[in-house]
Amino acid sequence: MTDERLTNARPVVSVSGGKDSTAMCLHLFEMGYTRDDFDRVFMDTGWEHASTYAYLDKLEKTIGPITRLQADIKIRPGMEKEVERFEARIGRYSPMIRYIINDTIFPSGAAKWCTRKLKIEPISKYFDSLDFEFVNLVGIRREESPRRSQMTEWEWNDGWYCWVWRPLIAWTEREVIDIHRRWNLVPNRLYLNGSTRVGCYPCVYVKKSAVKNLDDARVDLIRDLEETVNRLASAKKPGIKRLSFFPRLDGIDEVVQWSRTAYGGKQFEMFAKEEPTCVRWGMCEFKGDG
Repeated sequence: MTDERLTNARPVVSVSGGKDSTAMCLHLFEMGYTRDDFDRVFMDTGWEHASTYAYLDKLEKTIGPITRLQADIKIRPGMEKEVERFEARIGRYSPMIRYIINDTIFPSGAAKWCTRKLKIEPISKYFDSLDFEFVNLVGIRREESPRRSQMTEWEWNDGWYCWVWRPLIAWTEREVIDIHRRWNLVPNRLYLNGSTRVGCYPCVYVKKSAVKNLDDARVDLIRDLEETVNRLASAKKPGIKRLSFFPRLDGIDEVVQWSRTAYGGKQFEMFAKEEPTCVRWGMCEFKGDG
């Protein structure tokens, strides 16, 4: 039975390129929805893994067109060459890089601007442009974290003036994997290559396992970004404390070293303690970039 909150409202699914948001779309199909019955939006920070962008392009063949939303970050005078250099390096427009270089600041606990500026504000602007009632679907599951375990399936959002629906809130990871298998859909390859989540590559609050999965090119990019931001910041304010992409540690090289340790960083890990993520999917034969 369809919830009455969906009777006169169109579902808008927040798609990330991850397993849960993909499972939401497949779940809607199994509920009887077609591609034309709901919208799909992706909040593009310009800081995602190349595999995620490639996966979204392929995913459209199954779930339908995905609207890409990006923050419009204007380059400040004098910062053009630096921004152009980094965007050329990653091969795309990047709101994340633009904001970091414009303000010579990295996201942190005290200034966690990335979610607000690069995701919430763009989707709020998108919602404001809609001329119909809608329900915002979010792929959050209770088993993911203690905070999410307290969330409800339905919640009213006064800011967007809409219902937020979390249709997978009670699902297990196994159910998410199973719906992919029912649809013969290979997930984002980051899961098959060791990642437990996808999204910003990397997030400033990344776990050790995710740091281990950073490739050399991304580590080099972050090192260059840190050096550039510190050079620009020192020119504006000599003697300023060194800035790091990761707020808890001093620079990407220290973070990489930390990722190889256990027990609070005091001991180097010798062996992996978790099974490869491709094992959980039963798709290790699909590992790789091909």
